[in-house]
Amino acid sequence: MAAPTPITARAGGPATAVIAAEWADEVRHDPAKIGAVQRIMHPTAGFRVFLNYWRFRDQESGEIRMLGDVLWQGQEEFIRHVAVDRFMFALKARKLGFTTIEQAFDGYCSRWRWGAANSRVHLFSRRADAADELLEAVVFGLDGLPAWMQLPKVKATQSEVRYQAEEHDIRILKAYPADEETAVEATCNHGHVDEWARMGNPRKVWQAIEPSMAGTAHIITTGLGPNNYSSDFYKAAIAGENVFVPVFIGALNRPDRDANWLAEKMRTMPELERKHEYPMAWEEALYGGADLMFEGMLDAATRDAYGPQLPKPGHRYVKAWDIGRHKDAAVCVVLDITGDVIDVVHYVRLRRQPYPVIQARIEAVHAAYPGLTVIEKNAAGEAVAENLNMRPGQDYELFFTSQPSKARILQGTRRGFMEQVLKYSAKAWPQLDSELKAYMLPDDRLVQDSVMALAIGYEHIGHEPPKGRIGRIQRWG
Repeated sequence: MAAPTPITARAGGPATAVIAAEWADEVRHDPAKIGAVQRIMHPTAGFRVFLNYWRFRDQESGEIRMLGDVLWQGQEEFIRHVAVDRFMFALKARKLGFTTIEQAFDGYCSRWRWGAANSRVHLFSRRADAADELLEAVVFGLDGLPAWMQLPKVKATQSEVRYQAEEHDIRILKAYPADEETAVEATCNHGHVDEWARMGNPRKVWQAIEPSMAGTAHIITTGLGPNNYSSDFYKAAIAGENVFVPVFIGALNRPDRDANWLAEKMRTMPELERKHEYPMAWEEALYGGADLMFEGMLDAATRDAYGPQLPKPGHRYVKAWDIGRHKDAAVCVVLDITGDVIDVVHYVRLRRQPYPVIQARIEAVHAAYPGLTVIEKNAAGEAVAENLNMRPGQDYELFFTSQPSKARILQGTRRGFMEQVLKYSAKAWPQLDSELKAYMLPDDRLVQDSVMALAIGYEHIGHEPPKGRIGRIQRWG
């Protein structure tokens, strides 16, 4: 029999001495078990291997199963994110098994992941009993590991469990009810926030627990409408405005669901409840019961779109700016208005930039694309415009957004999409696409800078697109 292969120390990982200190001779001298340890501790594939040893109680059947043996396609996709994304926000449909997988990851972080020594794993849910149930499921999985993988349990209460790997290596799992009084006394290597949207005050909860997240953090929740703070947080993740990776996997990603199943849900459930519980797109998960202004129009709007285009001789353009600096972004949409179909051909989005930088970009875009520049006058727009090296009334105009003018330009943009004479590339500009897909009234809690820039630009195209035709007949230019 070949000699057992030693575990090699890696940067940031456990020392080679762990294999000698933690396990009995039967493990240290068993090549198969040593090989399993090596695979489990792999920095990217290890968690997936670990699931082949993780037992869980199936909530639907009550059976105890090995998680790695019964994974669905949607769960496999989720696992790929869990394993590599340090900060992840999973907006989920009901009953896709993501909490079960995240519980396994909680156990993995405590037992096997690089840096597990003296680890703390915190589990947050909206009530004390729900948080304790999360902890119970993680402990159940750890206790179900093969004996040679387990660590001695040195403390076990309803809300905290401790394992001891070595004399000075204590692994702690702790459950917290998440409400406005939540107080976390220590930082954690991994935090699992479950059903965040349904907590009493998601904003205050996050303010309370975020400083304790010193390692990885995963948020797992169903949506609860656009006015929930978690919805703003998810949209900010899409926009790249926080460190979380947004993940959405639709309701049909389990083998017993198909189009007929969804049709039955649509027939028997109220629309709002169905979209929250069984969404097919992240916009549905955040649906608030109001009408999405551009719903059903954007597939056609993104089909046969030109996408990013350099300036072309003989073409005419409108450049529209919605100005923001701190909370809001400064956004520019450039429209090619040469033909019957109006295309977005350039897009700029600036976050947290000083006004001189914004002014320089306005001048640069104006010089590159011939035609009118329109700047929203509200808030900082007028102040930015006053310091431009451009001629008011000739190079640029100011547009004042009032309630009546806003309603008018939004309806004009909607008409452009309905008649398929306004096009943009969703692939090139996902931020513009996500804002359009989520736009509804009232919009005071929506990220809408890109929508407003587009609407202001379309208002100023200088001619009325032809009525009674659909889409692009031929390419021009």
